[in-house]
Amino acid sequence: MNTIWLKIAAAAVAIVIAIIVVGRFRSDKPAPSEPEKPKTFYDMADRDKQFNEPPKPVEEPPAQPVQEPAPQPAPQPEPQPAQQPPAPQTTPQPTMARPAGVVFPSDLTGPTTLHFMPMSEEDDIAAQQILPYATAGRSIGRLPIMQYGLMMKACQQIEERWPDSWYAFRAKQMMEEITQYQDRYATMYKITPQRLDISRFMKPRRGTEPRTVEPIRR
Repeated sequence: MNTIWLKIAAAAVAIVIAIIVVGRFRSDKPAPSEPEKPKTFYDMADRDKQFNEPPKPVEEPPAQPVQEPAPQPAPQPEPQPAQQPPAPQTTPQPTMARPAGVVFPSDLTGPTTLHFMPMSEEDDIAAQQILPYATAGRSIGRLPIMQYGLMMKACQQIEERWPDSWYAFRAKQMMEEITQYQDRYATMYKITPQRLDISRFMKPRRGTEPRTVEPIRR
């Protein structure tokens, strides 16, 4: 009789040990990683807020005290180097067809100083009210079966009213980007290379102020 109970107790102990071992084995396994969730309309709209951000004004460095140059020693004649054969000329690689002198917003690969005309308080308030329609229309246009009509209408108003402002530069950024999604958008919305040209902002002009712009954050 005692032998039967001993066997039952031993079996129970073995079951408990097996449960503990299995539990530890499962806890050692790494938790499965969750698949990346697809971006929603709200994610895209949040990213598009970058177009509403004004470029930062360029801070001029503080003036340095003028120091008198130290006397320079008399130059010594340098030995003439041996003549080297001319380096072979390489054939330039073909680039995207565009009129000469045209610069696209995508040509900016890092922080760049551009020059924009300052705006009156009244015009600035009006532009601030129109620009969000362009950024919202850009987000809506990327949804299935939607178009960029709202964005283009707002961009056209900015182009016509404030062509030398940083708002016009943002409009050109948005227009160029949708042509990179689909070639047909350039024809549909009459987006020409001249319309995307930002070369007018590259050099200072009378009355302009320098601001630092950056490429689009994808």
